[in-house]
Amino acid sequence: MKDPRRYAAHLVDHYLGARIDSAGPAPGLREAVIDLVAAAVPGHIEPLMRTQLDLLTHPSSNRFPDAYLADRATAEDALQKAAAGLRTALAQAGHLVNAQAFERGTAARLRDDSRPALRGELARIPRPLARPGALGWSLDPAPWFSDSHHEEEPWPPLGLASVAGLRSLPEGARALARVDDGPHAGWVQIGLIERQRTPARRYPDQPARQVLILVGLEAADDNPPPGTLPVSRAPWQLWTRPLQRLAPALTRAAAAAEHISTTDQALVALTDAGATPMVDAPPRRSGPGLPPYVLAPAASVVAALGLQPTAGICGFSLSDTAGEALICRQWRGHLVHDGSFEPLLPVVAGADLLIRPDLFARLHATIGPSRCQAGIHVSHTTAAQDDDIHDDED
Repeated sequence: MKDPRRYAAHLVDHYLGARIDSAGPAPGLREAVIDLVAAAVPGHIEPLMRTQLDLLTHPSSNRFPDAYLADRATAEDALQKAAAGLRTALAQAGHLVNAQAFERGTAARLRDDSRPALRGELARIPRPLARPGALGWSLDPAPWFSDSHHEEEPWPPLGLASVAGLRSLPEGARALARVDDGPHAGWVQIGLIERQRTPARRYPDQPARQVLILVGLEAADDNPPPGTLPVSRAPWQLWTRPLQRLAPALTRAAAAAEHISTTDQALVALTDAGATPMVDAPPRRSGPGLPPYVLAPAASVVAALGLQPTAGICGFSLSDTAGEALICRQWRGHLVHDGSFEPLLPVVAGADLLIRPDLFARLHATIGPSRCQAGIHVSHTTAAQDDDIHDDED
């Protein structure tokens, strides 16, 4: 490799950038990590990567295998080695810190957090059928291509045009789907996100394609502004930490209810735990295995309803005194291939947010029937075969 340090800098930014940035004042940490990775490129990363790719991919493949490869492992190892000497480096620069508190805090910010991935696995279900009636066409997922007859299916999918220009569904809260069966029968789906994607095919030629669907409960006096999304942003720790620890100012239920009843806002949030961020947010990579998307209620909803993280081993779940109150479910599947020797790819990935019926009635009354809206965003993308559609999970 002609420039190992440039390659090392790319690996560090790609895999570790957000975590290093969150470490706070850490002079020289990024440069030390890059130096360690660069030193490992010629004698370790390159030969090991060649062996891994030879063993894990077909000779005709140009797609990286879904595995924890040497480039990522070396970057992680370099971060741990460099961070281990961070307190000593600060001391040499004249900054003396409390050793125990510094080590604990720095480790918490730099560690590769596996908890979102583990909870995502616990929250996985078979792909559900619950979604607003206006999105019934989307139940027939990718690849929009008949493998048996080599016939092109309609693109964009039939039905997409009927909602492509909408920012909210005309039926308001009545448009939100309810779960038909299972342990959460009758619960209301106040949030939905699903990506349907097909890879570019070599034979017969077909470009990469993608459909993205978002639905979210919103409080608004008028139609939401065009070009906006029906979701806000939130830390994924809303599922794991009591709100009084995350946002002490938002813990008063009466104040939160008044805020919901008077302020235009999205009441569903896309958290930073997902492996696939929206276009306006940088990826926050925190280890392999992250679910593509993790939804959560807005903090104001958590406060107004008095919800707390569900105790015990679970997926994404909040409870009140009556029991489980609000959950986020995950799904990923519908395997297809790209017409070559590539492994099958899961091209449908999604999540939804369910709330117990009695709590939805309470939330609906708090918002106000005339202000309760079902926001929507539906888009489709086509990419040339050489470009493909970038997948942030790779």
